[in-house]
Amino acid sequence: MASQIGFDLKSLEVFAAIVEAGGMTAAGQRLGMTQSSVSQSLANLEQSLHVQLLDRSQRPPMLTPLGRQFYERSVRLLDSARQVSLDFRRKEKATLKHVRIASVDSLATSVGRELLDVVKLRSAHWSLVTGQSHQHAESLLARKVDIIISDDAVANHPELFRQRIIREPFVLVLPKDFAGPRNSLRALSTAGDFVRYSHGTVIGRSIEAQLQHWGLTPPLRMQLDNSSAILGMVKAGVGWTITTPLCLLQSGLLTGEVECLPIPEGEFHRELTLVAREEELGSLPAQLSQDIIQVLRQRYLPLLQQNVPWLANAIRLGDEG
Repeated sequence: MASQIGFDLKSLEVFAAIVEAGGMTAAGQRLGMTQSSVSQSLANLEQSLHVQLLDRSQRPPMLTPLGRQFYERSVRLLDSARQVSLDFRRKEKATLKHVRIASVDSLATSVGRELLDVVKLRSAHWSLVTGQSHQHAESLLARKVDIIISDDAVANHPELFRQRIIREPFVLVLPKDFAGPRNSLRALSTAGDFVRYSHGTVIGRSIEAQLQHWGLTPPLRMQLDNSSAILGMVKAGVGWTITTPLCLLQSGLLTGEVECLPIPEGEFHRELTLVAREEELGSLPAQLSQDIIQVLRQRYLPLLQQNVPWLANAIRLGDEG
């Protein structure tokens, strides 16, 4: 439906400046506009209202009776608009009273202290929970949390703010000194047990979908809910798994306790995304995203570079390609 309002705030501002400055040239100087732009704005306003606001036969132009009424109402509207802008700019600068954040375990555990440091910079009061990603998405939509950092980007809700934090490859993880085949997952499946993530987890479903894409169905023997338990099994020599570098870091296994290799069938990746209700949090989601990306760049990438240099080159932070 077409708008029934015959003006915008800018045209009111120009009109009021003409009246208050005593002419179009002076109004243009006040607003940083050319005299012709001021004149055109006034003409468009009068045309849209079907009213003559100024008597141009006078020098300087004088308000018509209807112009006087419109000027008085314009001043009130402009004052109200300026106050709204001022109020929300103050809120933008003010520290939020309480921000509730939910994060995947791997990020919260790997860079937990640094993550909390950047949260504290942005909010006087905060809370952080971890757990499974699908539960975080549900909590965000139910307004139980304000921000999630998850491998579930809640893609079917386009109104939400999103910023990719990290794109990391899945990797093959074997027990240290593993003597079995390494040239394919199919051969590996016959030589050892696949320690898999539960189908109830987003990461588990992603891995299973990729295995099916490759035509692989390792025997279903062990399903565990968290990375620490899965990688503990691999470290103990029980079997092999597919996981991500952050999950390895979370479990403290980036220093040689297990063997980390590219997946022979090819690459696939996991993305962690910060998702929030942008209209309620102002610039906080964008600021917090950049803070976390910087933490990963300074804290996480050097650890990878030191211990698994080939893997560090496969990591993409933020919107990197």
